[in-house]
Amino acid sequence: MFYVNTFISRPDRKINDLSLVKASIEDYFVEIRNTNEILNLENLLDFDYLDGGIILKYGEQTLLDVTHWDLVDQLWAYILNAIEDLLNNGEGETYFPDQPVKLRLKSISQDLVLYEMEANDRIKAVLPKNELIRTLLNGAEEFFKVMEDYFKEKCNYQYEINKIASLRKFPVQ
Repeated sequence: MFYVNTFISRPDRKINDLSLVKASIEDYFVEIRNTNEILNLENLLDFDYLDGGIILKYGEQTLLDVTHWDLVDQLWAYILNAIEDLLNNGEGETYFPDQPVKLRLKSISQDLVLYEMEANDRIKAVLPKNELIRTLLNGAEEFFKVMEDYFKEKCNYQYEINKIASLRKFPVQ
């Protein structure tokens, strides 16, 4: 039911109109799984300020898309922190690294979580907790491992990969 994917911004393309981004994502972003395209961007990428976006959908409902792009490696790390807080305290929230977008996850029962994202608009959804957590952890892990595989010398995400492994062992409440 869930779909998650990470994209890296094309450094040679400026985004001036968000409506164009949704219409043709591939003009502005490269899917993390697109090995050849990602590797072709290597010399253009700034690994300290790695712009990108995440698409998260539940069924037909879009919960997050690339129009909220940001420093994507930091965003994934912040999402991991929100998951950790959710697992520990029943609620976790984070702001995006470089823009005023707030993501909040709140347990509303043993099996359900309230997902809220506040930006120019507000998205709210009640979602299956275990499946959401598993999907986000899988998406984060894929991003961090793929980036390390592609760019071994230029990025190290071992801390985040270890955190994901730790969160997978956590009993969901």
